[in-house]
Amino acid sequence: MKIIWTAEAKRSLRAIQRFIAEDSDFYADRVVARIIERVEAAARVPGRGHPVHEYPEAPLREVHEASYRIIYLAGEETLHVVTIVHFKQLLKARRPGRL
Repeated sequence: MKIIWTAEAKRSLRAIQRFIAEDSDFYADRVVARIIERVEAAARVPGRGHPVHEYPEAPLREVHEASYRIIYLAGEETLHVVTIVHFKQLLKARRPGRL
């Protein structure tokens, strides 16, 4: 399955990297690598993710890594990473990016 990162998801990943790197480059790289690994695992079994409770009518799913929610939309041949948010952030106020 092909993985496509939206612009918002890429920005989120870079922001996570920068934020954690303020304290530790090592842990920043480690968290980002684990998020990417979680996305790759979701692409192998996209139905394993949980429905996104803020958008029950949408076909969005989510998986978790560390303190982050990885929101995605899986199609037949592609998995779109829509956004990545910290558990403390309100997803509803952010309105996930469009594909």
